[in-house]
Amino acid sequence: MKKTFKDQPESNPLAKKWGERVTNARRHWDRFHRRIQHNRQVVSGFDWTRDPTNSDFYLHRANLIHSSIASILPGIYARNPEISVVPQHAGRELKLLCKTIESVTNRQLADARLKQRAKSTVRAALTCSFGVLKVMYQREMGKDPIIGARIQDAQDNLARVQQLMMEINDDGGRGEQERLEAELKESLSALREKAEVVKAEGIVIDRVLTEHLLIDPTIAEFWDYEQADWMIQIVPMKKSLAEGLYGYKLDKATTYHTSFEKSDSGRLFSGTTSVSDDAQICILEIWDKKTQRVYTMAEGCDYWLREPYSPANSGARWYPFFLLPFQTVDGQFIGPSMVDLTERLQEEHNETRNRYNEHRELIKPGYIAGADISERTLRRFSDAALGEITLIDSEGLPLQQAIMPKTHPPIDPMVYDTSPVRADWEQVTGLQDAVRASITIPKTATEASIMQQSLSSRIAEFRDQVEDFLQQIAEYTAQILVQELSAEQVERVMGPHRTGPLQGVTDPMTGQPVIGVIEHSYDWPSLSREEIFQYVELQIRAGSTGAPDNLDRQDTWLRMLPVIQPLIQQIIQFQMQGIDAASLIALLKESIARFDEKIDVDSLVPDIKPPQANPMENPSGGAAAGMPGAEMLQQMMGGAGGEQTGQQGDTGQLSAGYEDMPPEVSQAISEVVPPEAGGMPSAQAGQEAAGRNLMAKGMAELTGAGMSQGDIESLMGQLLQNPQLLSQIMGQLPGGPGTA
Repeated sequence: MKKTFKDQPESNPLAKKWGERVTNARRHWDRFHRRIQHNRQVVSGFDWTRDPTNSDFYLHRANLIHSSIASILPGIYARNPEISVVPQHAGRELKLLCKTIESVTNRQLADARLKQRAKSTVRAALTCSFGVLKVMYQREMGKDPIIGARIQDAQDNLARVQQLMMEINDDGGRGEQERLEAELKESLSALREKAEVVKAEGIVIDRVLTEHLLIDPTIAEFWDYEQADWMIQIVPMKKSLAEGLYGYKLDKATTYHTSFEKSDSGRLFSGTTSVSDDAQICILEIWDKKTQRVYTMAEGCDYWLREPYSPANSGARWYPFFLLPFQTVDGQFIGPSMVDLTERLQEEHNETRNRYNEHRELIKPGYIAGADISERTLRRFSDAALGEITLIDSEGLPLQQAIMPKTHPPIDPMVYDTSPVRADWEQVTGLQDAVRASITIPKTATEASIMQQSLSSRIAEFRDQVEDFLQQIAEYTAQILVQELSAEQVERVMGPHRTGPLQGVTDPMTGQPVIGVIEHSYDWPSLSREEIFQYVELQIRAGSTGAPDNLDRQDTWLRMLPVIQPLIQQIIQFQMQGIDAASLIALLKESIARFDEKIDVDSLVPDIKPPQANPMENPSGGAAAGMPGAEMLQQMMGGAGGEQTGQQGDTGQLSAGYEDMPPEVSQAISEVVPPEAGGMPSAQAGQEAAGRNLMAKGMAELTGAGMSQGDIESLMGQLLQNPQLLSQIMGQLPGGPGTA
């Protein structure tokens, strides 16, 4: 089928109205946008109007603003945040769901290069007052909202192929037929060789330049930007790519060209272009909150490039744009950036240093001599070698007055002192000299403390804003992923479920155990974005984005371990004795929270069930009933004395060697066996009762001697596995077979 450009649509009144709004918004934000360009030039320091080989090409003697931004950035954002998902309720069945959402969200944000994008946004906030990120889910090019940092796939190549085919079939492209066909051939070859994935999906994070987002001017305060009626993203795009993507010939669109004009220092696009294929145009993506629609048009055109649409499966908030400010001012949308706060201080510092350098250049060592001193005498003085005694004719004047050193204007250190500037700089930025100095590895505890505390105490508010900003992004991302990802996609991240024979389930046909899932690796809900976050809460641990302070973490752990370790041991002991340990577990959670550590308390406290005594053996709760390991003791006593000769509790049959028991053994047995059992128990029952009593006393003695409960149970387990050894021990009981 012959591929051609679409017919030019008629003028759309709504598109024309939005074009006027764009013009008014540009006019409203014009001064702010020009200030942004100025701030970027101040930070970069390049003057593109001068000769690059000249030293004056770089404007600043000392670029203190750039160094301050570089010093603050690692303390604010040095790593991706620690994102955790916790249940809103105490139900343990939500733990796997929380772990799944947490792992999938972290993986998607890492694949979307959150660290790189977020650091750029922090740098933009320090330079331009605020930075902007756009979070979208990539599905299909042409149907998605505009995404700049798309996951690499073949969809952009397909758009280029369509554009080339339309240009070849267009009457205006006949003159470049050969070039277009050659480029089309190469593009098709790349598609056939599958150089890229055909279609990729996933979270994409776009870094939007501050001046490329137009916000409804009626918004007065910064934090109300989510309530704006509309936002417009300006997307610079090649004219050829836009034509291939939307299928229209965009000859009426406003174009831009490469320029190094002073007003656009470092910017590459402005004005008009003479090369139509590489022309840069602006695509306007209009997000209208009132109508819940997204409109797409080219600047300079009065029609839609695609039909208005509502984004599918978005987050709970309408706008995909997230704004991060450096400073906010009450009643003002624009707050000062670090450049605004320190530009004059940097100028004062550099001006003072420049004047000091000029003064120093005036100091040129030399001598002054009278006009009547002969040239021969001056030559002798100037040509004298080191250590030579020079004889001169002073013409009757004192020798000190004949030739004397040249004087120069003295340098007053107080005039060129920059310490007041440094003091002001510290007050404005919150950076002390120890932080701005070249201390890469702290050599003393004082240096380490200053490097960490000066950042955390002076710019803690900005770090808190960064964490709130990242939490909003993480919540929005999780809301999208819950709607977009299938169980198969989640399994690629979490791994498959663990399978094996199901306990107690057999195949009636073969009699073999049925193979099934014995442990789930993930739990992926089929709930809406509103429902899922009624059950779980996404959190970002405070301070997790900054540079890790290993010294402080080690000190915290050393102080916390002696507190929580005895609590854990006491909780385990309570659980084994059947005592409710809920209060101790609550105390453990509170203790860990006071240290501000991210530790799963449930992973430290095992759920131990108390041992169950056999009520038929000891209904009165004797010495062995409440002891840890009593159940194991019951098993040992049941299989240690050799083969039984009669039923338990049968008083008519006695084992040989137990008819005549000593009085102390009878007394011990009477303490264990209740009197309602019917008088003196059988010989076998007496042996078991005495053994239980002896074992209970032995366990108590071992515990008093300092042996741990685990070692005692290990010893009992070894006895259980060795009936012969246990029989020998039982033979040593008073009145047993091995006693007299």
